[in-house]
Amino acid sequence: MQLQRMGWVIGLALVVGSIIATFLPESEEAVEERLFAEITYQMSELKVVTDALVLELNRLQGTQRQPIEQGLNRAADWLVTFRPEGNDHASRKAYLMQQRDAATALVADLEGLRARVQGSPPTQ
Repeated sequence: MQLQRMGWVIGLALVVGSIIATFLPESEEAVEERLFAEITYQMSELKVVTDALVLELNRLQGTQRQPIEQGLNRAADWLVTFRPEGNDHASRKAYLMQQRDAATALVADLEGLRARVQGSPPTQ
């Protein structure tokens, strides 16, 4: 009986602890790690869409290649300029949030470009 009561107390303590933890603010490091993980995910999505655009680029010729080349250049520029930096938590967090939003917008733009280009007929 004593063990059962102790089990209930421990279980209740775990539930109450998890409820309290959901309302506590995240630590500064946890926020930065989460933002960096979101950026890493967008980088993987960027790779998928740029790989598809390179395949389309090889299929097309002339002026049809220009939008794809511009999109690939934008992706390369973003990748080259991305450098997590900052002296304090607030500046690092602001930079990571800005870069996460920029990466998300870039992936969405390139996915739209891919959808438009895949519908165009190949040139001969």
